[in-house]
Amino acid sequence: MAKTYSGERIPGTLRYNLKIRDGQEEHIVQVPEPTIQILTDGFGPEESANRLALALLLDFTKNPQLSFAFYKDFNFFLAGLLSEDNWLLHSNRIELFFKLLETPRLDKKPILSGNPS
Repeated sequence: MAKTYSGERIPGTLRYNLKIRDGQEEHIVQVPEPTIQILTDGFGPEESANRLALALLLDFTKNPQLSFAFYKDFNFFLAGLLSEDNWLLHSNRIELFFKLLETPRLDKKPILSGNPS
């Protein structure tokens, strides 16, 4: 079943409440949650958005290795959405992100040099 994720910035902070709705059930996670120890290397200036991207991928995939490998790309894919004070994201968009990763990139056709005979 599809999930809906929404984020709301906690006033006066760079922290978010992340709401995850799955059918009729909804739970709220504070990101970053102090009880969860995650590696902070590589978070950089977009720390809050990257942490949200990681939290979303961890919930969606249930696979820490996959989530850590792609959270920055996922944040970039969302084009600044996670930096907003309030946002809404459907799990279909996460599925699209992973489908795009699987799609082979088309190589550019070589430009012919000279006159064809």
